[in-house]
Amino acid sequence: MRRALGLTTITALSVTVAVAVACGSSDDDSKFDGASSGASSGASGSSSGGFGSSSGGASGATSSGASSGSSGGNCFAPVDMYIMFDKSGSMGDPAGNGSPGDCNIGDTVNSKWCHAINALSGYLNSAAAKDQGAALQFFSGPDKPDCDTGSPYDKPATPATSYTTLPSNAFDSVLNAKTPGGGTPMEAALRGLTKFTAANRRGGRVTIGIFVTDGDPQGCDEDLGHLSDILQAHYAATTIRTYVIGMNGATFSNLEQIAKGGNAPTHDATVGSLTNACGDVTAPCRFWNVGDGDPAGFIQALAAIQQSADGCKPGGGTINPVN
Repeated sequence: MRRALGLTTITALSVTVAVAVACGSSDDDSKFDGASSGASSGASGSSSGGFGSSSGGASGATSSGASSGSSGGNCFAPVDMYIMFDKSGSMGDPAGNGSPGDCNIGDTVNSKWCHAINALSGYLNSAAAKDQGAALQFFSGPDKPDCDTGSPYDKPATPATSYTTLPSNAFDSVLNAKTPGGGTPMEAALRGLTKFTAANRRGGRVTIGIFVTDGDPQGCDEDLGHLSDILQAHYAATTIRTYVIGMNGATFSNLEQIAKGGNAPTHDATVGSLTNACGDVTAPCRFWNVGDGDPAGFIQALAAIQQSADGCKPGGGTINPVN
């Protein structure tokens, strides 16, 4: 049986992975490939050609080589992430659909859920995420979602409001408390994600949404074009990108269609230590495949997403204006 990595190992791994991503280089500036500071000049909020491919400078950036977080430079624009996390019953597989696959952080249950919460906790607790902000919500289960408004997903499970500054172990208790179960009402989840991120933009920072799922739409509007349009309309109104992370069980071509609306930059099939990042979708792609939630791959994807959203780098996300 494959076992989840221990929490100490995961935390150390997250530091190593993020440093590797930040220091990566690329000979191809048409897409994200390690968030190299040598990428060609790119406009914030635009990703039609991939990371660093469009013209213009990142809003608010004073140095194209500077980066957010603790990496120094003249520009400082940490990333605020609203993570919408699938807790449907299938996340318990292969240990067993639903509660048989449940675990607490540090446990070694062989399930997508257990692998993923260990990885997410390790990343959010790590020094690699220093100065970033995060809020977390889960979708599916007995939530009684409102498909039209996105309730209750328009408010995070933690913190109660706004974002928690990282690194932090504040997310561990809610990750332990949740149990996989229910369907996959993507429309409600995406509407909740877009509503929260639009309403919670802190000046001088970059706001993004991260949508994590192991399935296809089940419940609410299941039309892929309509789901992609929700994210496209959100991006057009706010320039906030939505990143899509897929796990085994999902149809990756469906997630890629949804991810196009989110306007995240494209990336190669191999990014750092993460291989098969596009699954069975032709690379470059916009969504991220993390397989069964293997902590090493999941942490690599989160670190790469953080780097690609860096508003102080060419092609990064839009820095929110300071009021």
